[in-house]
Amino acid sequence: MKWTTANLKHANYTAKHELYVGTHTGSFKHLVPASEKSPHGQSNLSDLVGLDKDSRVTSLAFGNEAQTEILLGRAKNTVELHSFAEGKSSRKSVSFTAAPIVGLARYNDKLIAGIGNGQIQSLELEADEEAEPVVITTGNQIDHLRQCAQVRNIVATGGKERQNNLKVYDLSNDGKQIFSSKNLPNDYLQLEVPVWDSDIGFVDGPSVLATCSRTGYVRLYDTRKQRRPVACFASEEHGMSFTTLVARGNFIYTGTTMGALKAFDTRRMKTHVHTYKGFTGGISDLHLDATGRYLSSASLDRYVRIHDAESTVLLYQCYVKSKATKILIRQLENEPQDSEQPEEDADLEVDNNVMENKSLKATPVDNEYEDLFDQMPTVGDSDNESEGEGETTTKQSKTKLKRKSLNQSLKIKKKKL
Repeated sequence: MKWTTANLKHANYTAKHELYVGTHTGSFKHLVPASEKSPHGQSNLSDLVGLDKDSRVTSLAFGNEAQTEILLGRAKNTVELHSFAEGKSSRKSVSFTAAPIVGLARYNDKLIAGIGNGQIQSLELEADEEAEPVVITTGNQIDHLRQCAQVRNIVATGGKERQNNLKVYDLSNDGKQIFSSKNLPNDYLQLEVPVWDSDIGFVDGPSVLATCSRTGYVRLYDTRKQRRPVACFASEEHGMSFTTLVARGNFIYTGTTMGALKAFDTRRMKTHVHTYKGFTGGISDLHLDATGRYLSSASLDRYVRIHDAESTVLLYQCYVKSKATKILIRQLENEPQDSEQPEEDADLEVDNNVMENKSLKATPVDNEYEDLFDQMPTVGDSDNESEGEGETTTKQSKTKLKRKSLNQSLKIKKKKL
């Protein structure tokens, strides 16, 4: 599909999805690409009154495995909990002691927030408003906090400089640090390799993690083997600055500040294996659906997009009027069901299918061969033919002779050709 800035939906995109988008102005939008009437329609799920420069959406995550709760963090210390269970929506606000919020997680009855100053704060949802959160210090700065979807008591943080590199914590054990990454050896000038983990992703479990960097590298860690990365991609291109990452299976999907979306194979990290087109601005966030086939992206060019992760085809594109900073994609709950067919129509359809299958299985007739057979003269006619059985036998012999002579003539034609 050619590059375009118009709203579009691919004809082959039939999956039932809905999108939740956070923007730079602070609005929280809901889109339903599966809608037949208005696939690009948008609705605001938060109040637009009182939004300021600190209302920018900086974090968006699902609060439970059923994906019926969404956690929304902003550049200020306020977190919103949006619930969409059983077709009803509700909203609740929780305040922390510092800002900005760079990552959110939900574990049991606690809300976990990663703060830009290097803290992980934990707060009981049912606690009083005056209750102080429990603080875990990870360093002096973090860029992102990510929760493991398979083991929800595991969270990881990463930031700029060596003291804020990738770290993994166990929330069920009082926030104990269980892993800390180690930088690569010094370069050929014996200078330290710069570290900046701008985003983190768990690869189908708590033990394997992937990180990307503003300095142009993508690294893969296995906490069971070693502290240093087990695979690494380092870009030598100018301006290759990775901002966001999502991982699933053997593939890592990364977005850059220059509007490049690339996929890497963890089994061979020397170069990327896919490139997704259609962007005119930096990519701010990525998210995969439950199947891992559809890759949604938010971009600073004010568009949200959905690509096919395997074929790289652009399936959906929508203009959201503001710079999109965060995005989530999930399966639409109320899917339209096909109406039941009457029994007579169903029986007719089954009969038609049976007839079509029979016609497909039947041997095709060669019309040219039959015409040649009918036009050939009869060989070996006899005037002294008896009636009854003798006549039937003569007709059968004539037919055999016709077939034999026709086959011989066809063989001669083939030899001449």
